[in-house]
Amino acid sequence: MSVVQLGTWLMLVSGGLWTGAILIFAVERTNLWARMPIEQYTVDFRRSLYRVDPLLPALGVISCGGAAVFALGSHGRAQLLGWISLALIAAVILCSMVIAEPINSKFRRLAEGQVPVGAERYRARWRRFHAIRGVVALIGFGCMAAAVA
Repeated sequence: MSVVQLGTWLMLVSGGLWTGAILIFAVERTNLWARMPIEQYTVDFRRSLYRVDPLLPALGVISCGGAAVFALGSHGRAQLLGWISLALIAAVILCSMVIAEPINSKFRRLAEGQVPVGAERYRARWRRFHAIRGVVALIGFGCMAAAVA
């Protein structure tokens, strides 16, 4: 297996898992969270973060590394799409650190079941941000797939 093939594999597998997890949250969790009483939401959101927060950034970074290797070893349209996918995933990761992580921390810092002040506002803001993040992630993964096709 060549270095470019390895980069392609890392880009697609980790990028697909990363995008899939974001999509599952967008379709399944945020819909449920919008209907939960704030006390139940606080517990469920905190537990979900505990499971997903370490995993998703790692998958995104691995995918970016694979996309960089792929783009460096490619030419023309494939190379351009590789760089675009890297930029979109990196943008999602950076925006998540700037927008979502401060919200996540509000819930993570408290004991389970304790509702942070302004929780309703945080829930609405996180949901809006995640919808946008989901669209950008899907476009980024689409660029990966198109680059390899």
